[in-house]
Order: sequence, then C-alpha cells, then structure tokens
Amino acid sequence: MATMLLAAGAAAAAMGGPVPFRGAVPLAQSPHGAAPVGESDVFAYVRALDDAAARRVWPEFSPSGIPLALFDGTSTVLLRHPNPPPEFLPMPGHPGALIAPGRHPAVAGNSTTMIGGVRTATVIATPAQSVDSTTLAVVEELFHVFWLARHPSFRPNELARYAYPVTDVDNLGRLLAEDEALARALDGGGTDEAARWTAAALAIRRERVLGLADDVRAFETALEMMEGTANYVARVAAGKPPARTVDRLRVPRPAEDIRWRFYDTGTALCLLADRLSPGWQARTDRQPDLTVVDLVDAALRGRGVEPAAFSKAETGGFQSGAARQVADLNARRQQIRAELAGRQGPRIIVEVAVGAEPLRVQRFDPINLMVLDAGEMAHANFITLTVPQGTIELSNPGFVRRTFGGTVSLTVPVGPHPLSQGIRRLTIVGIQAAPKAGREGDTITVEAPGVRLTLRGAEMRTEGDQLRITVKGALP
Repeated sequence: MATMLLAAGAAAAAMGGPVPFRGAVPLAQSPHGAAPVGESDVFAYVRALDDAAARRVWPEFSPSGIPLALFDGTSTVLLRHPNPPPEFLPMPGHPGALIAPGRHPAVAGNSTTMIGGVRTATVIATPAQSVDSTTLAVVEELFHVFWLARHPSFRPNELARYAYPVTDVDNLGRLLAEDEALARALDGGGTDEAARWTAAALAIRRERVLGLADDVRAFETALEMMEGTANYVARVAAGKPPARTVDRLRVPRPAEDIRWRFYDTGTALCLLADRLSPGWQARTDRQPDLTVVDLVDAALRGRGVEPAAFSKAETGGFQSGAARQVADLNARRQQIRAELAGRQGPRIIVEVAVGAEPLRVQRFDPINLMVLDAGEMAHANFITLTVPQGTIELSNPGFVRRTFGGTVSLTVPVGPHPLSQGIRRLTIVGIQAAPKAGREGDTITVEAPGVRLTLRGAEMRTEGDQLRITVKGALP
C-alpha cells in the first residue's frame, strides 16, 4: 500500500495534478497534538502504513490487497481496484493508481461501499484529519472489507440504536461499571488480575442485558463484533498500546453516544482475548457465529476465575454518574427542542393526512441527529423522505458537526420508534432564503437552499412565513 501511495503522489506531480496526501499531511496535527508536521513527514505517514501492513494482526488479513479510495481535500485517489469506474483516470507508468477530481460521491466518509461493483474502503484524508487518525481509519476500513466478507452474521441494525434506552439510569450505571472493569483488566499487571476483572465485566453484563429488548442486545453484540474487531486491528497494527483503549473506556461520554461505547468495549475484549485465549482470531474465522465474549468466557471458565468486585461506594458512584448523564441529556433535549421551535425565518411543515401512507426514510445521517421526546428526531445534516407521490430531499448548507445550526429537520414518527414505522410530520427550520414554491398540474415543487421537494396530489398553503403542505392518500 505504501508503494502505491508514493507512486500515486509521484505520478500526480508529474501530471501537474494534486498530490495525494500532500494537502493532508503537512497541515495535519501530530499524533500528540503538537505543531503541524513538516512536508517531509508524508514519508513518515507512508512508513506508518507500511508498518501496519507488516504486522499480521489477523490471519490472512493483508491491507495491500484491498481496494481503497481516499479523498485528500482536492481529489479522490483509487488504489488497487479491479474494476474502476470511468471517471477515475490511470496515472501513466503507475498501474493500479487512479485519480478523479473532487470528492467522489461514493466517498461519503470513513466507511466501506460499493465502487464499480467491488466492496471498497473509503477514507477522508483532508488537512483537517491528523496523521494518527487517518492511519487508524485506513487500517480500520480495510479490515472492515476483509472481515465483513467472512462474518455475515454480525450487522448492527442501526434502527435499534434509536430505540436504545439511553435514559435508563440503571442500564447506564452498569455500562459504566463494565467499562471500568474492562479498563482495570487491561491495566492489571498480571494475567490473573486481568482475568478477574474481565470476569467481573462479563458478570455485570449478564445481569444487565436481562432488561434489554432482543434487538438491543443484538445491536450491542454486532457493534462489538464489527467495530470492536476493526478498531482492535487498527490500534494494534498502528502500534497503539492498550493504555489508549483504557483511556477511552474511562473518558466521560454523553449518554446518547451509546454507539461509540461498544467500539471500545469490543476493542478491549479483543485485547484481553489475546492474553486469555491466544489464537482466538483464527477460531472466529472458522466459526463465524462465535463472538469474542464466547471465547473469553470459555477461557475464564477453564481457569476457574473468581470475579473481582467493586466496593459499595464505587457501585454507587457509577449509578450517580449515570443519573447525572441522563439529567444532562434530558436538559439538552429540551434546549434543542425549544431553540428549534422558536427559530426565526421561513419554515416548511409537511404533514401526512389521516389514512395516507407515511413518509419513509430513504437516506439520513445516522450520526448527526438527536432523538427528542416521544420519538421526535432533530436531523442536523441531511435526510431524504419518500412516498408514492414524490420525494423530499433535505441537506444543511451550514452544517457543523455536533451542532444544530443552519437548516435543521424535525421528524415526528407514526409509531413509538423514531424511524422504522414512518414519519407523519416533517418540519424544516433555519431555511436561509424564502422557499420558491410552484405547481404544474397536480404536482407541487418547493426549492430553497438545502431543500428540494416534489409531491403529486398534495395541498399547499402559506401562513405568514410558514409553508404548510398536506400529503394526501396514495395516487392510483
């Protein structure tokens, strides 16, 4: 992979085009948050990837054999792809390295996707990303491509995430205890101490999950298996010590950041499996439905381990900490809802008439949103909704991560789940210019910055600076 990246850079320079990673690396912060690294450190970054490829963290995993697409802030570079789309042009003299101007639509973030009919790792490697985080992201997403082909059983159901009991103080308190037990297991000086605290974490979990719905339990397991293994491979391949994961387990998190918690518990369990059940990676490949928890639990039973225990004061601390996090979440929910309700300027309200088919979510940003009371959801970035009569496409031109400024959408669900049963009302606030509404025959259209709406057979009326649209029953 390192050779290919150097080749890509040399070829692009010869063509007078952008050099992959030249923009990303010199301007990035060092892994320690120090001053920006120098231009010569692009080679240090390439060497870091070389080191990651050289470490055989998982049997048969070879990063250099997996397609990779990277957006460097100017161009998208495609490496080792067997069926590249036509928009990617080959670099003369450098087989396998291709480049396309701008950000390719398939590179939406650090993820995996189909490009040219082939599962491909995608990574954002712009100047805003540090060398450290980009290295980890590259290895993580390459491993996802490798691992997902072997373990089809573990696919997190993202819809279960939005029904997760984030305001359940007892569940969150036990999660905090699990995190600390795993941190102490990794922090322990010897294998016996690590085993005792690992056993404590699994004992807490067994009791905790009894109160969770089946789909929520499956969501936790799938996240640990898919994201935990990938983060484990990335951190070990990049030479990160277990102390990094210990620190992440102990860092305070908002109550709603439940998804990220299992990235780190999954990584911790993999690191502990290295100590308690060597060779576990090959066993999971032979038995794709086997979890890391299964393997670690079996190893602990074989040792006859007696679990460690927290003091009464420590247990009370976890519960009081959970109560504070839940109270903070509830306060932020109310604040966001009140601010959006009172936001000045044009707004669009789309309602589904009684008996009509609800709006269905076709596309949305699963990260940048907030579940409010009664399943209402604030979408800070983008969402696309469809009905037989048409489509509503929304984005936020002023989007800033972890904020709700700009053009924000509020959805009210049909049933108890925020998304799965459909949407009965959509409110769009923070629109930067007056919407342009039109009608041609029985079709209405609305356009504004970040808003594109086309619906047939709907009613539309204006009330001050509000545009109200009612979606009628499905057309024949």
